[in-house]
Amino acid sequence: MPLTAESDHPATKFWSLSRFPNHPQAGAVEVIDALAISKEEFTRRYVNRNRPCLVKNAVRHWPAFHKWQRLDYLKAHSRNSAVVVRSQIVSEVIGWSNPQVKAELTEYAKTVYREVPFHQFLDDLSVGDSPLVADSCRFSEGSAIEQMKEDVGGLPFMPQLGKSRHYPPHRSFLYRNSYTDWHFHVVDETFMAQVVGAKEVLLLPPDEASWRALRPVIEQAGYLYDIDTGRFPGTRALRALRTVVEPGDALYIPVYWWHAVQSLDDEFGATVAATFPTPLHVSGNISSPIARRVLRTYLFSRFAPLVFGAVLYSLAYRLLDKFIGAVTPRDVRP
Repeated sequence: MPLTAESDHPATKFWSLSRFPNHPQAGAVEVIDALAISKEEFTRRYVNRNRPCLVKNAVRHWPAFHKWQRLDYLKAHSRNSAVVVRSQIVSEVIGWSNPQVKAELTEYAKTVYREVPFHQFLDDLSVGDSPLVADSCRFSEGSAIEQMKEDVGGLPFMPQLGKSRHYPPHRSFLYRNSYTDWHFHVVDETFMAQVVGAKEVLLLPPDEASWRALRPVIEQAGYLYDIDTGRFPGTRALRALRTVVEPGDALYIPVYWWHAVQSLDDEFGATVAATFPTPLHVSGNISSPIARRVLRTYLFSRFAPLVFGAVLYSLAYRLLDKFIGAVTPRDVRP
């Protein structure tokens, strides 16, 4: 199978983000300070406009930021329940591949994951430097990390995040030498909060250019970590945004945005995804090819009225926004 880990340095691994087309020409993600912005301003400038940003000083106030540096703290404040662990790379967009590729990658994925007692996983993190990842550990009742749910929370300008529609309010990613291939979220907004260690992230907007370039790769290869630009020449023009999320930072990842994530060292790291609901006008924005395809899947289900409502609301919102922009003097617009 193509998704096989190697043991050389991360900077030269076949799954390194540096191999993405035009990596040296990647643009910068906008940076803001969590201590110098209000919830209203953040919502207006980024959430309503579906724009990512790197939030500095985002989670330094979390107890996790100080306590999770020590693996012995994690062991002492957790249950030894089983967690699902992987030591290989997996495709994050299998469902969009053609049937043969989908079947092959699905079978491969079954061999990648295994259940491990949580304390054994923590011990294993201290041995070696090969990839080892416990993805999406929840703080739910009875889970391995339930006792640490008070170690995480909101951001200075958004202490209460709001009830997300699909994902839990918080879920953790504990790892060593991790890589997560390109994917997007179809529901709920995400703060990718970095608690221990740093990560590099590449992002692509959910527009037609990105979709047309990546769709053939997904359908025919099933993964995006090492694109053959000769086989897929449409990817040669891609220009990603790039940022480094350091401990205490949070990257705001809007719904539908493509992103891939790689840790910057071989040491233990911890990320927490904090989520809140996507505004209806963003969910129903059919100018995004991803939104069109996601919403289409629900047209003949019991959620069809919600789909039509979201699309109509989004159209009305954008028309009103254009009207306000047309009548408001440029020098007083937000």
